[in-house]
Amino acid sequence: MACLENQISSLEAKINCSSSPIEKIHLKILLAGEIRAINIAQSLEICKEVISLCNEFSYPEGAALGYRNAGVSCRLLSRYDEAFEYFGKALDIYNELNDESGKAKVYNSIGNIYLNLSDYKYSLEYLHKCLSIAERSDDRQFEANVLINIGLAYQELGDYTSSLEYNLKSMQICANNELPVPESLMNNIGIVYQNLGEYSTSLEYFNASLKLAGEKDNQLDTGYSFGNISIVHSQMGHYTEALEYLNKSLEIFKNLGNRQAEANAYLNIGKEYRELNDFEKAIEYELKALSLHEEISDLSGKASTLILIGNIYFSMEDLQKARDYYVKGLRVAQDIGDTINETEAYLQLGILFTKTGNKGVALDNLFMALGLAESRGAKKELSRVHLALYEIYKSGKEYDTAFGHFEDHFILEKEIHNIESDRKLKSLSIHHQYQNSEKERKIALQEKEIYRLKNVELAEANSRLIKLNEEKNEFIGIAAHDLKNPLSGILIYSKKLHKQTDKYTKEQISQMAAEMEFASEKMFKLIAKYLDINLIESGRKNFKPSVFDAAAKMKNILKEHKHHADSKNITLELQCNEPLELCSDADSAGQILENLVSNAVKFTFPGKKVIVSAYRTRNKLRVEVKDEGPGLTNADKEKLFVRFARLSAKPTGNEISTGLGLSIAHKLTLMLGGNIWCESETGNGASFIVEIPDIKKPI
Repeated sequence: MACLENQISSLEAKINCSSSPIEKIHLKILLAGEIRAINIAQSLEICKEVISLCNEFSYPEGAALGYRNAGVSCRLLSRYDEAFEYFGKALDIYNELNDESGKAKVYNSIGNIYLNLSDYKYSLEYLHKCLSIAERSDDRQFEANVLINIGLAYQELGDYTSSLEYNLKSMQICANNELPVPESLMNNIGIVYQNLGEYSTSLEYFNASLKLAGEKDNQLDTGYSFGNISIVHSQMGHYTEALEYLNKSLEIFKNLGNRQAEANAYLNIGKEYRELNDFEKAIEYELKALSLHEEISDLSGKASTLILIGNIYFSMEDLQKARDYYVKGLRVAQDIGDTINETEAYLQLGILFTKTGNKGVALDNLFMALGLAESRGAKKELSRVHLALYEIYKSGKEYDTAFGHFEDHFILEKEIHNIESDRKLKSLSIHHQYQNSEKERKIALQEKEIYRLKNVELAEANSRLIKLNEEKNEFIGIAAHDLKNPLSGILIYSKKLHKQTDKYTKEQISQMAAEMEFASEKMFKLIAKYLDINLIESGRKNFKPSVFDAAAKMKNILKEHKHHADSKNITLELQCNEPLELCSDADSAGQILENLVSNAVKFTFPGKKVIVSAYRTRNKLRVEVKDEGPGLTNADKEKLFVRFARLSAKPTGNEISTGLGLSIAHKLTLMLGGNIWCESETGNGASFIVEIPDIKKPI
């Protein structure tokens, strides 16, 4: 609601600041469109102002826009005669201007009026006129939209096969021209399948619409998708789930300030509460819907809601109130020529008077409903009326007449069933044809893409080779750098022992040998790390599960890093219960923990702490390695476990950091079926947490 109000306020401010009459006219047209969602009558008044301004400044293009928008508002107000008048004036101007696009939009709007009047013949006539112009234009998006409207007309007519055909044509145009598929199109196809009883397919399309709307942050169509999903759940008897989706849609429509959609949401919520036999709640929501329909002058919606409230009171056996609401609904429907609701009102009154034993009045109402249904060729309504007549004649023991109506009801039901079965088969055939067409289109696109790729394949392959060569060179450089120091130490000590043996005491020789041994072990570990990288990358690393004490392993790891920590005056602290039994690959688990501890010592400031804590849950070991270093930026976190990653955080004792340790720890953790992550803020150190699952089968 706030968003819509802001848009309206912004447009009003621009209108007040504008000194150009033409600019004011176009801004007012935009304002009329925005206000139409919350106040149709006010929107109409703004359109009248536009028409007056255009006539004053002799601006026929603007006047045509004003007439067309006024016609749209009158259609929504169910003032159809006025709507036809406005559209006629817009059409005259567009004919004079030879504006084919303008004419097409008017035809589209006139087609929608006839759709509201349930006059499908004229609705389709005008929509096809519109389509003829749209096909000749360069505006494929408009053509796709007109096809959607034709699909809607066939949908209202109950011809779901044709509806699906036109909707899928619209989708094909969008696909062929790389146009975004409208969320409304997915919703409309979903409605077709819903009416065909194909609920799973219906939900697929509604969910696709929901996804599209979410990607575009399209709140209006998100609300419509939720509403449509609720209807499917309702038809499947899942009334609680239906209510959940309806409440989601209601919240969206309220926030948008779309009162028409909000009213329909209230109406449908009332229906669900009626199905749950919560009649008080049902009436509460239907009255809210009624209030909004009256507020925005939606008389057709008002008539429908009055009849629904009558149905609720009928279910409660409050027949007097039910009768009052049926009569009110009937009067509103008659005033606006809404024959659908008029038929329904007469039918419900007939059923009500049958229940009260007033046979004469019941028959009068039922025959009125019968005549209206026959005039529209509405088979479902005809079937229901014949069934009601069967019941009333049967109760009066007029069995021959009763049987005649039951036979009519049975024949109609059979026809409806046959028609629906035929339509379902045709719809499936059309959908199959569309899918084949889509496959052919995608194959053509793939062939085109393959041809394109051939032209760039060598360049891309060359780029990959260059990257791999750079990685290889970097890897060799890092390996050489890492091995250089321990090799230098071994070389120096070996030369001393070889050339100057007599100069050193046994203790000094022993110390040199120990240093050489330490350097050799360091080299061995580095080579093992590089070999591990190769094994991990190629997927050839073997895992041998065994039961081991993780606490003992962590103690050994901290002991190995004590020399490095002492050189930086860093305290290593282990917090865990002993023993800490785990069944996993002991070498891999140890390597993960070793890399995390090594990393923590490298990045902790001198004189600070590294704390390693661990505990078991029911089926996994959780270890946290917390350092007191510079911490990580958000950019660092994104590339933290990437091989050779360069981070803004640097080791605090000029140590070498290749980025391989964390990469290995990450890959090994995933291979063990675990999780690893980092929690850090810049300037506040970092905590690396790893969870390794226990693969022992429960006893």
